[in-house]
Amino acid sequence: MQKLRVILAGGGTGGHIYPAIALAKEIETRYAEPEILFVGAARGMERELVPAAGFRLTTLEIISFPRRFSLQQAQSGWKAFRALLAACALLRKFSPHVVVGTGGYAAGPLVLAAALLGFPTLIHEQNAFPSLTNRILGRFVGGIAVSHAAARDYFAAAKVKVTGNPLRSELFTVDRQSARHSLGLSEEESLVVVVGGSGGAQALNQAVIDAYSALAQAGIVVYHVAGKRHYASTLHAAQRFPSRLIRVIDYAANMPEVLSAADLVVSRAGGITAELSLLGKPAILIPLPTAPNDHQLHNARAVESVGGAILIEERFLDGKVLAQTIWDVVSDPLRLKEMSAKSKTLALPNATRDLCDFMEHVMCCKKIKKEKFKTKKE
Repeated sequence: MQKLRVILAGGGTGGHIYPAIALAKEIETRYAEPEILFVGAARGMERELVPAAGFRLTTLEIISFPRRFSLQQAQSGWKAFRALLAACALLRKFSPHVVVGTGGYAAGPLVLAAALLGFPTLIHEQNAFPSLTNRILGRFVGGIAVSHAAARDYFAAAKVKVTGNPLRSELFTVDRQSARHSLGLSEEESLVVVVGGSGGAQALNQAVIDAYSALAQAGIVVYHVAGKRHYASTLHAAQRFPSRLIRVIDYAANMPEVLSAADLVVSRAGGITAELSLLGKPAILIPLPTAPNDHQLHNARAVESVGGAILIEERFLDGKVLAQTIWDVVSDPLRLKEMSAKSKTLALPNATRDLCDFMEHVMCCKKIKKEKFKTKKE
């Protein structure tokens, strides 16, 4: 019996990394001493998150590819070609039994190289509107897992399976009452959690800052995850308000606990939308307008369409609008309850298991049988 060897390619932001880590942990529960290698970009968040989760990481030198022809585009194309060559060398050395791409700059060349070399390949698309990279890769890979049913239409139907978005295991064990106690909150207090994604969001942060006064006067507790780049300026703006009401941090390592404690979440509309649905959290979603293919707008609309969130496009966002919208929701317990129930209808709690099952299916299609590998049952 041999050990299963898996490459997980992806990174850049938490939305690409956390699903890969969740899948890696599921693989470890099924197989005895699997060899799991993460491949990411040299400058992505994976440099911190993957080793912290206990997995091995190697990186490829690649940057985003400009949409219009320029000298920068030519340089990016050359780096992409070099990354493809490096990916081929890595694949031949590691010889994985399967390669799974979860998005990000490094996933493209690695997954493409794996498919062209004949390795079993699978991509996972987290958004309702697939990225250009995944739409291209979809022509070459053996399987395509999607988090949103709406994404199926962009791929060959025979390859697609709706699995949902693998989520951090901590989200399944958090308890609202314990979380609120940990944050020093009573059940009577209204807690609004604001998070702008992995790196923070300046426009969202500014709107929240402009809403501080109205929210503090209403007695609403704001837990503002500002992002490391914007932490200092946001903290400075919050200093004239009671620290019990306006709480600013740069990064929440305990995000599952923070989200569990929330009555309402104000956020971008990336991978966090799956976490909010699992927890049944009412949300105000402000999509990133510069997101590729406007995929965050598609994500937000998917939640808004069932009544689990309110969508505010950034061009219409300011402190007054945000404060009023927050108040309209948190001051209405019945509305909070209804939004929570509707958000949960989008949850796919077995996503990690289903994605791992699909990975095994892709392996079998390439005549790589599960029985060859050491499992935890042996």
